[in-house]
Amino acid sequence: MKYLYKFTPEIILFVYLQVFLGFKAPNTLSGHMINDDGKGYYAYLPAIFIYKDMQFNFQEKIDYEYYTGVAPPPKDYRNPAGSKKVDKFFPGMAIIWLPFFLAAHILAILEVFPKDGYSLPYQYAIALSALLFLWLGARWLQKLLKQFGSGDRTAAFITLTVALGTNLLFYTAMEPAMPHIYSFALISGFAYFTFNLFHDFRPKWFVKSLLSLTLIVLIRPTNGLVVLLIPFFAGSVPAFRHSISLVVKERKALIRGIIQALVLLMIPFVLWYLQTGRLFVYSYGNEKFNFLSPQLADILFSFNRGWFVYTPVAFVALFGFIPLLLYSRSRFFLMALFLGAFIYISSCWWLWGYNSQFGQHVFIDILFATALLLLFLYQALENTIFKSVLSGILVILIALNLFQFYQQTRQVLPAGLVTKSIYEASFFSLVPVVRSYIPDECITSSKTLENDMERDKGGIWMNPRTRTDKVFHQGHWSSRTDNIIPYSIGPETRFDSLFTTKNRVIRINSWVFAPIEIAGITMVVDFQLKGKSISHNQVTLDRFIRPKSWTHTGVAFYVPRTLPKNCTVKIYFYNPSACYQFFIDDLVIDFLSLKDDPACRKIDGVVVTN
Repeated sequence: MKYLYKFTPEIILFVYLQVFLGFKAPNTLSGHMINDDGKGYYAYLPAIFIYKDMQFNFQEKIDYEYYTGVAPPPKDYRNPAGSKKVDKFFPGMAIIWLPFFLAAHILAILEVFPKDGYSLPYQYAIALSALLFLWLGARWLQKLLKQFGSGDRTAAFITLTVALGTNLLFYTAMEPAMPHIYSFALISGFAYFTFNLFHDFRPKWFVKSLLSLTLIVLIRPTNGLVVLLIPFFAGSVPAFRHSISLVVKERKALIRGIIQALVLLMIPFVLWYLQTGRLFVYSYGNEKFNFLSPQLADILFSFNRGWFVYTPVAFVALFGFIPLLLYSRSRFFLMALFLGAFIYISSCWWLWGYNSQFGQHVFIDILFATALLLLFLYQALENTIFKSVLSGILVILIALNLFQFYQQTRQVLPAGLVTKSIYEASFFSLVPVVRSYIPDECITSSKTLENDMERDKGGIWMNPRTRTDKVFHQGHWSSRTDNIIPYSIGPETRFDSLFTTKNRVIRINSWVFAPIEIAGITMVVDFQLKGKSISHNQVTLDRFIRPKSWTHTGVAFYVPRTLPKNCTVKIYFYNPSACYQFFIDDLVIDFLSLKDDPACRKIDGVVVTN
């Protein structure tokens, strides 16, 4: 068994590889490796080596060829800088990806793939890089834990807990172009190299520490806060002073390390100059830190991506501060200062949720701190029973994380806003539920139409002949759709008097029943003028409907701003099956007038109409 502990990073790599092969398909539209923010981090490479275009004008063509139909639509990473455009992301990831990109480019030439920087070899190259850095990060982390006095078994188990009990898995296997797996590896490496610098001095540890720190800053500058922990790794003031004096004496290593760091640190200034003609640009545009408005409670405890809610392993690790305080007050305050500063600054970003899909991805970067605190907690538990209880808790949390990982990949947990009610409703579910959530603070007024199908409610409601008492959710009646009448009961009404603002949403909630899986079931919102459709919109519901069970559906549509006032709107379900019936009950339609603020014009989960 001891022999296996040494190969924990390789075991983790094997597990991640199986997850990647089972859940990710780079050759499909939704499976691209280079996506989301990763497009911006990556864009420097094709811009320099393929297109010779530092204004990234090739991106429109690439989006059309590779990202058409992606939901949500591709985000633009370019910000205006005077008359020019600038990539808002720092170039650290492009530096790391350079050898993988060049290898993919050669492969594209040899295998006759498009040499455009985004074809299959390039996509797989990014996935390979993420898996390699996962392995490096796990190895460096395990070695770091041993340097702090951990036994082989404890170091292996904590490394495994970090790998399988946190959202590191999601952002390596599913989002490999995001910078967090690379930051995790480099920061774990920096911690390991720096510890060795103070406790086993060799010139190479200084060079490796400085090089890893430089890359850390070039990927995400706020991660440079890890320098606060340098005295923590030294352990004492005499050890710190002694190692610094040795570094100064090793002039070759000192000069080599500084030159390497300076060359790398010059890269963003050179790229800014090539893009804008200026040596320094604040590339994030209007995106800023609000240091007077930290969102500490949200970033830690919110059901919408709160760190401790989706990574409870990190919350358990906090109890490691207790033995750390008893063991070393100076290390306690240094770790508390680092974690406190990192959490505070992260919570001050204008978008505290960082558009995270699964938990708070910014905290992946500092998972080494979670691992160290878990180690201190284990070391304080002398009783074997207490250690077993702690291990049991962590195993349960690993299982929870893997379960929620599956939920996220199957969209049971939505990629958009998650509320307490959505989280609770999804907690034990393996089946996605279609839902929408409109923040109360966005709504200025609302009007509601309801139909429980218990009686014919008049001319505003289409298809009253579909009422049936064969199957029902509540009461004794529902609306049945089949090959004779495929359209459900639904309203047909003018909507000019239903809204009070230009920012308008129609929200439809209902209960539906299918005796078997039926392909093509859709919710339709059709805007018409004089009986002619001018904006036909639909959402396919197949994957959300559980056969032989009443399922709740909630869909919301933005109303196009350019529609004439005298338009009518038709809302109904459509069943294309020639063989099977589909039932609808307890239909509630809200016509919501929203504030015309930017935050209310682009709400996650609300369908943008044509």
